[in-house]
Amino acid sequence: MRKDAILPEIARHGLQAVAEEMGAALIRTAYSVNIRDRRDFSCGVFDRKARLIAQAEHIPVHLGLLAGVVERVIADLGADLPANGMIVTNNPWLTGSHLPDVVVMAPVDHEGVRLGYVANMAHQVDLGGIAPGSLALGTVDVMQEGLRVPPMPLLRDGEVDGAALKLFQLGSRTPDVVAGDLLAQAAANATGARRLADLVRRIGHEAFEGAVEALLENTALRLGQRFEALEGKSAEFADVLELRQGDADVDLPIRVRLSVSNGQLLADFAGTAPQVRAPVNAPRFLTASCVLYAVKTMLDPALPSNAGLMRKITVDTPPASIVDAQAPVPVALCTSITSQRICDALLGAFNKLLPDGQVAASTGSMNALIVGGLNPALGQAYSYVETYGGGQGAMAGHDGADGVHCHMTNTANSPVEFIEREYPMTVLHYGLVASSGGDGEFRGGHGLSRGIRLDADATVTVHLDRTRHRPWGVNGGGEAQGSRVVVEDAAGRRELPGKSTTDLPRGTVLVVETAGGGGWGSPVRRRPAARDDDVRNQLQPFMSAAAE
Repeated sequence: MRKDAILPEIARHGLQAVAEEMGAALIRTAYSVNIRDRRDFSCGVFDRKARLIAQAEHIPVHLGLLAGVVERVIADLGADLPANGMIVTNNPWLTGSHLPDVVVMAPVDHEGVRLGYVANMAHQVDLGGIAPGSLALGTVDVMQEGLRVPPMPLLRDGEVDGAALKLFQLGSRTPDVVAGDLLAQAAANATGARRLADLVRRIGHEAFEGAVEALLENTALRLGQRFEALEGKSAEFADVLELRQGDADVDLPIRVRLSVSNGQLLADFAGTAPQVRAPVNAPRFLTASCVLYAVKTMLDPALPSNAGLMRKITVDTPPASIVDAQAPVPVALCTSITSQRICDALLGAFNKLLPDGQVAASTGSMNALIVGGLNPALGQAYSYVETYGGGQGAMAGHDGADGVHCHMTNTANSPVEFIEREYPMTVLHYGLVASSGGDGEFRGGHGLSRGIRLDADATVTVHLDRTRHRPWGVNGGGEAQGSRVVVEDAAGRRELPGKSTTDLPRGTVLVVETAGGGGWGSPVRRRPAARDDDVRNQLQPFMSAAAE
C-alpha cells in the first residue's frame, strides 16, 4: 500500500501553527520586556511518547534543549505528568540551560487519552543569586547563581499551585514580574493544549499518530541524504573561549571533530577544556542543541525541527568538561557565550567539509548586558536584561548583515522608549561600530554600539567574548574588530573586562561595542562599486594591524 505523503505535511504545518500560536499567546500575556517585547522564549509540541514533533522558530539554542526536556522531567519525577496539571523547573541538568530559562510543560489529554504534551522555555528576568538578573560573574557554583527548582506542580487540577508561585516570587528581586511571566507561560501551554487537541480531533487519533511517525522518519531520511554527500569525510576545528581568572587571561579551547559514516554524523568534542569554577560551563544538552543548529544551518535550513534530527546524529562530550558540565558548577553564561563558541567550532569544522559553503565567524557572543538595582521613581527593584546584535560573518556572494543577532540567539531589539520608560536609564546613542566588519571580497557585518547613562546606582553584568580573539575570516577574508565595554564615571574612562559584574554609581556612562563579522575571500577581489558603497554608507571594513 502506498504511504500517504500528504497527511504528514498537513500534520507538520498544523503542529507548527500550534507552536507559533503558543508563542503569540505568551507575547500577549507576559509582563516583562524581556519576554513580551524581546521574545526570549521558545515553544514546542510533543507526541504521547514525549518526542518533539514541532517547534516554532524562536530561539535556536533552545532547539535541542526542548527536544528532550519532557522525557527528562518524566524520568526525574518517576511518573508521567498528571492530567489537568503543569510542571515547572529550571534545573540546568534537566533543561540544559541556565537558571533564568524556566520550563513549563503540560500534558494534552482528550476523553482520558494522552495525546501528547506542550512546553515552553522563557527567560525570567531575575531568580535571585548574587547580582540582579541571576547571570553574575564571580560565581564558583550554581547555588550562587540563584533559585534552582526541581520539577514541581505549577498547576494542579487546572488551578494554580500557590506554593510553587510563591517559591519563585520569594527567590526573585522582581516577584510580581516573575509571577506574571510564569502565569503567561501557563497560559501559552493552555492555548497549545487546546489547539493540539483540536488538530488531533480533525485528523483522527490513529491517523495523527501515523502522520507523526512518518514526519519523524521523513526528517531522518532527508537528513541522511544530506550526510550521504559527506560519507567517509571528517574534519576537526578548535576555537577558544576567553576567560579572566584573577589577573590572568585564560583561553579555554573548544575542539570538535565531525565525521560521517554509514549516513550518521558523529560530533566528538574530545580535547575540549575541563569545566571551571566560573559560569562558562554548559550542560551537554546545550552542546547537542548547538550541533543540531549547525547541521541545519550548513546542510538544510528548511529541515523540520523535530526528534527525527537526532536519529542521524551522535554527540560525544567529555564528562566534566565545559561542554558537558557536572553539577554543581555555575552555568550562567552557557547560552550567551559558550553556545556561540561551540557553534563557531562546529561551523569551522563544517567549513572544511563544505569548502564551497564556507561562512566566516560572526560576532561570537550574545553580547548580554544586565543592569539591576532599585528604581528610585518606583521604590522597587528592577532587572534590565538584553542581548545586543553584532556583525554577521560573510559568505560566498553575500556581505554579512550589520547589527543582527547571530546563530544561537534570535531575540528582538528593546526599543529605546521602552528602556527609558521601564528602567532608570537613558540611552545616549545607538548605532553601528564604524569599520568593525572584516575585509574581504564580501565584507563582514558591523557590530553595534549603545551608550547608556545610569540614572541610579546599579549592578552591571556584561557577557562579551571576542575581546582578544577576533572573529575570523575565511577563504582569505580578514578578521573583524572585537568587542569591548567602556565606562566613564568620576574615576575617569576605562574598559571593563568582557565578562564582569560591577557596581557602578549614578551618572556613569556605559558604552557597549559588539564585535563585527569576519570577511570572505581576498579583499583585492572586492568590486570597486562595493567599495564605493562602503565609503558612501560609512561601512568601510576593519583593518587589523596584521593587514596594515
